[in-house]
Amino acid sequence: MAEKSSNDKGGKKELERKSWQDRKLDKVNRDDIDVISRKTRDQSDFISILNSHDHVLYQLRMNMGHNRNLTFEKAQEFLERSRQIREEINLLNAEMCQLMKWNYTPPRGFSNPFVKTEDDEVKRTKNKPEDSSKAKDVST
Repeated sequence: MAEKSSNDKGGKKELERKSWQDRKLDKVNRDDIDVISRKTRDQSDFISILNSHDHVLYQLRMNMGHNRNLTFEKAQEFLERSRQIREEINLLNAEMCQLMKWNYTPPRGFSNPFVKTEDDEVKRTKNKPEDSSKAKDVST
């Protein structure tokens, strides 16, 4: 429900104030907004941390090269640490699902660390000699 109040001085145009629910509904329609359903108490902490992290990463990228204290090397270090933390959370989720015998479907952009991919198999076969009897004797 929208509240309307008028300015008593001279009857200027009315100011419409939206409720917090209406403001949230307006945000849902934006492309840069994701809606997260909280199922646990600590989810609120994660949401707050992620919102803060998103803002700080944006500022970091925007201020790289403009702030003497923020070198490209230091910014790159922060970005790499952020990527590692995301991978750790993905691994944590996969481990919990594995323990509960659930199939883990990682979010878009991530992979299940416990699923062997074709690339992994190709790398393993390239690193192993095919037959130990065919391996060259380098001792002579």
